[in-house]
Amino acid sequence: PAGAGKTTTLRIIAGLESPTSGEVFIEGMDFTQHQPNQRDIAMIFDNLALYPNKNGYENIASPLRIGKAPKDEIDGRVMKMAEMLKISHILDRTPATFSGGERQRVALGRAMLRNPRFYLLDEPLSSLDFMLRIDLRTELKRLQKESGKTFLFATPDYTEALALADTVCVLIDGTVRQVAKAQELYDKPI
Repeated sequence: PAGAGKTTTLRIIAGLESPTSGEVFIEGMDFTQHQPNQRDIAMIFDNLALYPNKNGYENIASPLRIGKAPKDEIDGRVMKMAEMLKISHILDRTPATFSGGERQRVALGRAMLRNPRFYLLDEPLSSLDFMLRIDLRTELKRLQKESGKTFLFATPDYTEALALADTVCVLIDGTVRQVAKAQELYDKPI
């Protein structure tokens, strides 16, 4: 539910906050004291954190530009991502002119272009209308399967969690109440 600690958990994993106790292990290594840039994680925040002075294209392309990818590769990957997310029509506009759903899709596109260890997604579909949300759920599931990467997806919407997840972790008041496969959680909730 809302306020359960989903965003805080993601921020701790990303290295943006420190845990009050315990450690953060990534691929079997203790990353608790590592800085965020040392963790190689892509995160989509609930506040989206778009560059206000860059258009949609440049917002999506920014991780590739930072990585000094060739221009042709950047163009191809940004255009393919924009088409998949149905935002090709806003690539030349700045975030101030985007709807909430367009902002969310640009942030999602920017994160998806990276090739990190894994992805942290903090309610990335919350501002989308119902049909677009269903389409992007399908795309996220496909992208996850194709990439073979872990997507840690925080949502207060249990139907979304059950539709997307292989494994669901239920948090209530900052405490893990149950970790189970989606079907098991549905059939035998604790």
